[in-house]
Amino acid sequence: APADSTTLPAAFKQAGYVTYHQGKKGNSALLVQGQFEINKYVANDDIDRTNGEAGQQIVNEAIEFLTSKKDERPFFMYLAFSNPHDPRVAAEKYLKLYDREKIPLPKNYLPMHPFNNGEMVVRDETLSPWPRTEDEIRKALHEYYAVISGLDNHIGRLLQKLDELKLTENTIVLFSADQGISVGSHGLLGKQNLYDHAMKVPLFFTGPGIGKGRSDALVYLLDVLPSLGDLTGTPTPSGLDAVSFAPIIQGKTAKGRETLFLAYRDVQRAIRDEQWKLIRYPQVDVTQLFDLKKDPYELNNLA
Repeated sequence: APADSTTLPAAFKQAGYVTYHQGKKGNSALLVQGQFEINKYVANDDIDRTNGEAGQQIVNEAIEFLTSKKDERPFFMYLAFSNPHDPRVAAEKYLKLYDREKIPLPKNYLPMHPFNNGEMVVRDETLSPWPRTEDEIRKALHEYYAVISGLDNHIGRLLQKLDELKLTENTIVLFSADQGISVGSHGLLGKQNLYDHAMKVPLFFTGPGIGKGRSDALVYLLDVLPSLGDLTGTPTPSGLDAVSFAPIIQGKTAKGRETLFLAYRDVQRAIRDEQWKLIRYPQVDVTQLFDLKKDPYELNNLA
């Protein structure tokens, strides 16, 4: 939604919530972030990513907000963590959780991508040399997993505080990300591609009325706004392209969108449904077609 329309913070503010955001300044949606009643930024993204304790500052300040809040209004809190992100720096205790030699390579690991996808020399792709060796990818995965474990630890502190404050039973917690990442899959490292390892993101909901389970339904991240609205009884604007997936979370339906359209700049386009994905690289005249049911790692091009 445009910043001058009803966004997530605006919708929840209008519904009587105190709204809180903290994240990295590098996110470009400054107009949207400015709609939060409390709007803060990580003082230094570089330090946040290199101190070995991913997410520590944001969680510390979120806990401070929750423990000192005198306001009787319910809260809507958006924490936009700077991690996991390169440079991947994790404290030794997180690195020790993994044996680098035993970390499995991605099932679609390749030393080189088979053709120029239009974004082969972007910064993300130059973090490791070509061809991608197995040792180099295991090193990258080790550091990536360790940073995630650090972030997991600090998010766990926040969830523990919700328990202590007796807020858990009345709080919906949503965890997601802005994109996936390749780390050796298809010979790539970054997010600048339309394979599932870059396009699929974690999307977890927990809270009152939300049972255990999982779903393969197709949704967009933009669908979060009406979905949260439905789950909390908060009015959300009409006329959006977003579609609520609350009925999926509530077990009322298993079906999401029929198709998803995916794009990266002017060099990659894709469309997918529950079984098929078609990827087109118009500038180099390459087409890929994958049967995701039989070939979830997108290795066998049927085009």
